[in-house]
Amino acid sequence: MRAIWIDEGSDADYAKLRAHGMITSPYFSLRDPRVTRSYLDAVAAEGFTPGLFAAYNWYPTLDGAGFAEKCDAELKRIGWLNPPLCADIETHDVVYILAFLKRWRELRPKRLTFWTLEGFQGGLFAPADVLAINAARVHVVPQHYTGDMRPLAADRIAIDLIARGFDILRLWGFYDAASLPGRWEGFAFTQGRLP
Repeated sequence: MRAIWIDEGSDADYAKLRAHGMITSPYFSLRDPRVTRSYLDAVAAEGFTPGLFAAYNWYPTLDGAGFAEKCDAELKRIGWLNPPLCADIETHDVVYILAFLKRWRELRPKRLTFWTLEGFQGGLFAPADVLAINAARVHVVPQHYTGDMRPLAADRIAIDLIARGFDILRLWGFYDAASLPGRWEGFAFTQGRLP
């Protein structure tokens, strides 16, 4: 899978996505009012598999369960087939993360779901937390860059999570689209940063 976040309010540049190693899955903001069933139908008609993303800090008054409910409500508004969701939850509040995952799986037990977090955060999670995250059957997508987009060592980020017990088969990378490696799988941030 090669997915990329499309900057909020922008459309996918299909030619650019094809030129950059065949990026197949453009992900759009869940809160973008333009993203509707017909909008995603048009993306699919271009031969792409669309997905959606949402960030927890868009809704600062919501707790983890509330964020899950908001994502569910927006998916209902969009009403399109079964697009995967990438939830950006970069908080260090493990209670928030676990509450989101628990409520999300109550609402959407089978939805293909990715959770992205900052790199090198394995130390936040106790063994019971990791068991709960693995049981939620979400794919974990640590970011391979810092807040100012400096690169981080992808292998060390993966080892940090694997050493804590995260399911290696559900780990993906989240790369800076401005400096994608030659061979990559996972997500790129964002289309606007592609060279």
